[in-house]
Amino acid sequence: MRRNEIYILFILIFAITLLFTYQYVFNIYEVIYSVDPPSLFADDHSTVTISVIPLNAFGLRAPFRYSSASFDIKEGKGFIEIIKEDNKNGEMIVKAKRETGLVAVLIKSEHSFLPSLIEIRIYPNITQK
Repeated sequence: MRRNEIYILFILIFAITLLFTYQYVFNIYEVIYSVDPPSLFADDHSTVTISVIPLNAFGLRAPFRYSSASFDIKEGKGFIEIIKEDNKNGEMIVKAKRETGLVAVLIKSEHSFLPSLIEIRIYPNITQK
């Protein structure tokens, strides 16, 4: 009889631990947007990666989870070239052309209430002679 009680207690503790882990570690509570690097240079080689990062209850990246997102270029579409647009994993890579200006990208994530506007400046490529 005592052995059965220990097994039941072990199963309950294991189930509670699994539920806690799922709810607070793997569940997505909010998203942040990463722009790396924050600006571009008009040299036809400079690239920027825009990523949607899902966060768990502790404010850390939720492991093994991705947040889908849609990217809409609202301003400066002629200044950049889209290299990669992965809506399922929430990632976009753009490359600057040879013109300077401002690029505005509207991002709507699956796990956010409102869309966010990301602005990327394209600076002139000045070389030293």
